[in-house]
Amino acid sequence: MVEPITQAAAITAGKEIVEKVIEESIKRSKMVDKGISNNFKIRGRDMLIKCPESIQQYSISFEPKGGSIFHRKEKFEFGKVRRVTVRPILSLQSIPHAITILKNGFELDLKSLKSGEAHIMDIEYKIEDSRFIDSLVNRNVASETPKDDCTEYWMVAQLKHLKSLQQDFGYLELRDVDFGIDVAVHQDIKMKIPTIFRQRLETIVQLTRPKGRSERFREYMRLVHQDKQKYSGKEFDILGNIQDLFFPPTFQKFVEVTKDFHYHTSERGSDFYETLPFPTWPKTMKVISRTDLDFEKPASDGLLIYKKRDFIKELEEIFE
Repeated sequence: MVEPITQAAAITAGKEIVEKVIEESIKRSKMVDKGISNNFKIRGRDMLIKCPESIQQYSISFEPKGGSIFHRKEKFEFGKVRRVTVRPILSLQSIPHAITILKNGFELDLKSLKSGEAHIMDIEYKIEDSRFIDSLVNRNVASETPKDDCTEYWMVAQLKHLKSLQQDFGYLELRDVDFGIDVAVHQDIKMKIPTIFRQRLETIVQLTRPKGRSERFREYMRLVHQDKQKYSGKEFDILGNIQDLFFPPTFQKFVEVTKDFHYHTSERGSDFYETLPFPTWPKTMKVISRTDLDFEKPASDGLLIYKKRDFIKELEEIFE
């Protein structure tokens, strides 16, 4: 259990991280606005956080004052940019030669823009503080709910510091917020893998550990005796087929994500037999789902369903 003082300190620290990044964002966006407003009317602004890449994108739409384009260049030197694109609103086709990336910003060639047309410019910055997304989003997962044919996990993702954010931004969107859940699979595997196959693997595990000569000889003789049993000589073929179940495209068949989240991918956890020089099966599979958050929808609910009956059926077919 987290002590109240420790929890309060963590909340305060998280808020400070968010406020610092937001303050820098506002400062940059205001300077962009100032540079654009010299020659253009600003029609709209938007702030987007691309969560997996930890990228902040500031978008601004503008149109020339008096319907003309000025034949010069405008520099925006207030921070290293990752990418800048500008495009007319009507065609939405990027004008790459209009942007030149500088050491500490970028340069916009005004004469490259479509005369008399409104444009959109997207400016991307890297969020340097790796703690920002975790400080901005609260992720909760309910305890797993086992059923006969599946296991369910409820997911909740919610924006923190909502009032502070709304005061600073007219609109803010977080796209593709990651939500990982470790799905325990080793119990289902242990329950369905034949005892004689598991015993053979465990004998191999014992042989890989430091032992005295007599103990090693006993384990070796046990392995020789097991050579006469079913599955002997087919271990690596069987293990290869088991490995196939945990490739992300295959494991996706055993997972369903509903409501406000969507399935993204899965990652294999640590191996059940960690001392073996070859892979067997993982203890868990991390299922990564994603959702979007903004001021209109600051919280997302989701349900992850692990279809263990379907998984066990395919596992049994490997041994049949």
